Amino acid sequence: MALKRLNIKHKRTRPYSPWQNGIVERSHRIDNERFYNKKRFISYKEMEKSFYRYANRYNNIPKKILNFKTPNEIVSEFNFKDIA
Repeated sequence: MALKRLNIKHKRTRPYSPWQNGIVERSHRIDNERFYNKKRFISYKEMEKSFYRYANRYNNIPKKILNFKTPNEIVSEFNFKDIA
C-alpha cells in the first residue's frame, strides 16, 4: 500500500465537518472571495479559461506553510515513483 511505504497514517473524517478540514475550507473560501464572487461569465469556456489563469497565478505564489516555496515547486519536487 502506498500510504504505508510513505509512512502516512490514513485517518477518516466525517463528511461536512469543516472544523476537521479547515485548511481546505479556508482555501475554498479564498477561491470564492478572489475568483467566483468577483466575476460573471457568459460561457463555461470563458469561466474555464479564466479559472486556469487564476489557478496558475495562485500556484506560483510562495506560501509560508510550504517554507516559502510555491505549490508548483512542491509538486515538481515530489517523487511520484515512490507511490506507484
